[in-house]
Amino acid sequence: MKRDSLLERFRRQSAGEARPSIEPGASRAWRRLVLVPLAAIGGALLAVIVGVFWTNPGDDFAYWLAAARLAAGQPIYATGEAAFAPYAYHYPPPLAQVLAPFTLVIPAMAYLIAYRAVHLLVTWELAGRRMLPMLALIAFLPVALELRFENVNLLMALGIVYALGRWPWLFAVGALIKVSPGLGIIYLALRRRWRDAFISSVVGIVIVAISYAIDPGLWRAFLDAIGDRASITGNSLLPFPYAVRAAAGLVLTILGGIVGRRRGELLLVAGMTVANPNLALNGFAVLAAAVPIWFAGPGGIGESEGRPEQRAVSASSNG
Repeated sequence: MKRDSLLERFRRQSAGEARPSIEPGASRAWRRLVLVPLAAIGGALLAVIVGVFWTNPGDDFAYWLAAARLAAGQPIYATGEAAFAPYAYHYPPPLAQVLAPFTLVIPAMAYLIAYRAVHLLVTWELAGRRMLPMLALIAFLPVALELRFENVNLLMALGIVYALGRWPWLFAVGALIKVSPGLGIIYLALRRRWRDAFISSVVGIVIVAISYAIDPGLWRAFLDAIGDRASITGNSLLPFPYAVRAAAGLVLTILGGIVGRRRGELLLVAGMTVANPNLALNGFAVLAAAVPIWFAGPGGIGESEGRPEQRAVSASSNG
């Protein structure tokens, strides 16, 4: 059975091609009636972001500065009040280690431009590679703020979609940046996607092993820097310590793994969002992953990709 590309079903549905409607003209008119005003709002927000806020670096500059310091043999982690200074680096070592060689040959400005281009492409992909839905998605305030602050939450959203579909190892990569994507491995195991869970786990272990072998001291510095973070609220919109939010994310993931299909994947996205270590308003941009998941159909993305083992799991769950 030939499989569609990961988001092809979403693109067809957003274009009104996925399933015949009794009133296709009325359906398209209604869709446009909703999309056009949202796209106008999103387009205005994007213009302000590009014209006003993209004149200065965003959160992404923290990754570059940490990599540049690492390449220069300087420490990249700070403790105490300095840990909350602008452009402080809070992520595990692999991200800085991967970027470090590039800081020696690529200007910082080129990196910032490339990061912004990738951010726009990711938003476009999440919206089904269609301009009107993309601008409408930017009308969702967390997405607009994510484009303004330039963190990794939209990249995380797209990583969830691709990891559920055909690249499960992206859960491990995401976990080494934002922690909460590691819940995806638990979800895969609960859905009896043993091979995918195994691949993702092995990829994560290998990355950590290589990173640690390169610089064990870097991991010790990272653990020292985050050692007391589980009990703090930080700048999260949810007034709970991170340990509480992480536990809530785990519960949502387990429920999602039990339910499965589209509803289960949506619960997984909610769990990863709640367990996001830095859950400011732009952190809710992770919820953009729900858009392609919803339009993938009742089977969701992971169980509609044509894998025989997933059809068997769905059949046993429904039986």
